[in-house]
Amino acid sequence: MSMPRTRARSRLSPATRRTRAAAAPKPKKRRPVRARFSAEWLSLEALYARAAKEWAELARRAIEPNVFLDPGFAMAAARHLEAGDIGAVAVWSGRRLAGLLPGRLEGVRSGRPFPTFAVWTHAFAPLSTPLVDRSAPAEVVRTMLKALRQVPGAPKLALLPLVAESGPVAQLIHGELARKQRSATRLAPYARAALFPASEGGKAELSAKRLAELRRQQRRLAEAGAVGRVTAKSLREIEPALGAYLELEAAGWKGRAGSAAKADAESAAFFREAVLALAAERKAQIDLLRLNGCAIAASITLFSGDRAWGWKTAYDESFARFSPGMQLAFDLSQKLGADAQLALVDSCAAPGGGIVDHMWPGRMAMADWLVPLEDGFSFQVALAAERARRAAISAAKALRGLVKNKPLDKRAAGG
Repeated sequence: MSMPRTRARSRLSPATRRTRAAAAPKPKKRRPVRARFSAEWLSLEALYARAAKEWAELARRAIEPNVFLDPGFAMAAARHLEAGDIGAVAVWSGRRLAGLLPGRLEGVRSGRPFPTFAVWTHAFAPLSTPLVDRSAPAEVVRTMLKALRQVPGAPKLALLPLVAESGPVAQLIHGELARKQRSATRLAPYARAALFPASEGGKAELSAKRLAELRRQQRRLAEAGAVGRVTAKSLREIEPALGAYLELEAAGWKGRAGSAAKADAESAAFFREAVLALAAERKAQIDLLRLNGCAIAASITLFSGDRAWGWKTAYDESFARFSPGMQLAFDLSQKLGADAQLALVDSCAAPGGGIVDHMWPGRMAMADWLVPLEDGFSFQVALAAERARRAAISAAKALRGLVKNKPLDKRAAGG
């Protein structure tokens, strides 16, 4: 008779049991979840002193480049154009700088009934796009907007001047506001001339009649002497070319209006410091049109990432009959428009101004955005006050004669 099978009982020594127990995996303790991003409020000077390298790296990684927030340019402006410190919301991911939004708090003294965070721009920086790390842009923007409410003075609103509305950063801000069931109110919208080199029809163009006239003027200028074109890119080349630009600007309508950089020591110092800082990184070039060795037109172009900015132009008005500014602008526009490494060339032109309006087919939607940061206050009161403030400023400028616009056709004659 067969016996039923039974499982042999395992007999382990106490030492073996202890060894196996020690080798068994232990349950992991749950660590508290830490926020991936953090933000702080500090001055630009303090940020530069502490993290200049990280700032420069962020400018290179930005999802939407803004050359006016490259550290060399921004610090030159902060030192020479501002009476006090400019603050900034800095967003960090560990030790990595992931976002930068400079600005200042404005209140009743600035004509605002509620504390308002005014994003920093100035006369030489026609764009307010903050720097946002491309690795996690939505999270950076969310952290940035949330941090604005903790800025000293507790702003209830944010004013973002000169927003590139179709850019990725503006779209991210719009999306974050929509998530909070809020929206930005657009003020002073306009279309700014631009080139999109990678797009169909993205190059500069002129009508057949205007192009024929420009070619005739080029021939007539050549009859007046030796014509040359110089492009300065290195530090050694940029410095004298910048001097030539400043001389041309001071001798023209800006000099007569008192707005030429050379007329103000701080503005001139800013120009030199900012342009040379960018040139040291190959982010600036100055193109000159020369007649018999003397500059008769100059153009400064700035670069960051895959973008360029047609920043400044000047020309010798005594040669206006040859349209030297137009000649230089058209030749330079053709080259920029054919540069496959550029996604966008921003004209930096003010509403209704600039000769490139006639030759650059592309347009950028620009506007100032007034944004509520919280609920529980009258946004309509703030909006009415902002509109009244702008109207008063415009009236005061017109009354004092600070705005001295020339007819567009006169400027176009020389560039």
